[in-house]
Amino acid sequence: MSRQADVRLLLLATILLILTALLVAAVTGCSLAASPTPSDPSESATPPPVSTTTVPTTPSPAPTPIEPRPAHITLTVWGPSQFAPGETSTASNVLKGQYEAFATDNENLGARYVTKAPYGESGVVDFLLAASYAAPSTLPDVVIVDAFQLEPLVREGLARPLQGLIAEELREDLFPFVYEAGTFDGELMAVQFEADIEHLVYYTEALEEPPATWADLFAETISYTFPAGGEEGRVNDSFLIQYMALGGLLVDEEGRPALESSSLNRVLRLYDALRMWEVSPPRVLELSDLEDCWQAYTEGNVTVSHISSWRYLTSRPVLQDTNFAPLPTELGISATMSRGWAFVIVTESPYRQEAAARLIEWLMTPQNLAQWSQASNHLPARPSALRFTGWPADYIDFLESQLPNAFYRPSTPEFERIARALQVAAQDVLTAERTPRQASTQVMESLQ
Repeated sequence: MSRQADVRLLLLATILLILTALLVAAVTGCSLAASPTPSDPSESATPPPVSTTTVPTTPSPAPTPIEPRPAHITLTVWGPSQFAPGETSTASNVLKGQYEAFATDNENLGARYVTKAPYGESGVVDFLLAASYAAPSTLPDVVIVDAFQLEPLVREGLARPLQGLIAEELREDLFPFVYEAGTFDGELMAVQFEADIEHLVYYTEALEEPPATWADLFAETISYTFPAGGEEGRVNDSFLIQYMALGGLLVDEEGRPALESSSLNRVLRLYDALRMWEVSPPRVLELSDLEDCWQAYTEGNVTVSHISSWRYLTSRPVLQDTNFAPLPTELGISATMSRGWAFVIVTESPYRQEAAARLIEWLMTPQNLAQWSQASNHLPARPSALRFTGWPADYIDFLESQLPNAFYRPSTPEFERIARALQVAAQDVLTAERTPRQASTQVMESLQ
């Protein structure tokens, strides 16, 4: 091979080596760009540990499914038969018209009422709790429950907060006991729409003035009846009213028993005096509720008796020589207790919650609520509705003095223990089994 050829081969080999080196450099450069060398801590080849510290920037929200607004919503309402729209009574016929008017005025809304038993294993609360576990898709949008049974629905997360759903106009026009009974941990979870309260009736042929204080009960010869037999082992409202009128507490802010021995002992001393001076007959221990008291009053041997507002309004057209009055209390202050039923929104759908709130507001407008109240003889939960009921002015005036001072029965689990302990004490004193102080001590010790 000539020298010239050797030179050309050497030059070609040199060019190939240079090209190979450039190619290697290029590939190596790409690799570094993808995997930083450890020389720069911020570009370590070892992946850093994942930090749980919130990055101080606004992250892009994860996309969430948006529920489309339904073209039409038919709400499902569960409740007892006494609140069902229909034609079985004047009150149900009124509700039928109101539900129909709601659908007419809200072309995209309607309501379907499903009747449930008021209490028991097949009652509305138990049925709702069972369905929430077994068949949550069958749950209604709204339920009507006894205000005394609200706590389990709130505890199980079935009741929806009403803040932002119910109009302020309605919230501000509720009697205090309505707001308090439906509020849990500062949140309004239910709205009571009707109530019955406890007060006196007395025989005007025997008494010119009804007893206003405890002392008045012993000033004249009267026969005074009140329910003392207890309700399924729980103390009657009559006892609680006297205790709470003295400033006594039942539970503290955390729902634990908070009875006050002084107030408790004073009420038990009253019961003892009623027995000793035979102002109240032994039969009061057989009277379990206000309907039993009404029956005793109608038999003609009772001068003064406790009665429910519903019974008074229902029987008013046939009452003779009978008038109404507040319950006597130690100091003569106005005190009573409310019983009633409440609306609870259950649905999780924002659109259905909004529709449910509109239905509640519709049924609770002053005119609609008053119309139903007049037909059913249950008291409206809104002060503004009272004047629309058409009831006698003197009774409306009386209700306006009673309802703002009404107490309510707590629905906390601890109240069950309290009510049972108090019933034992009341029964022991009325049968002379224990002195008031002994019975009071027994209650306090049993709740520790």
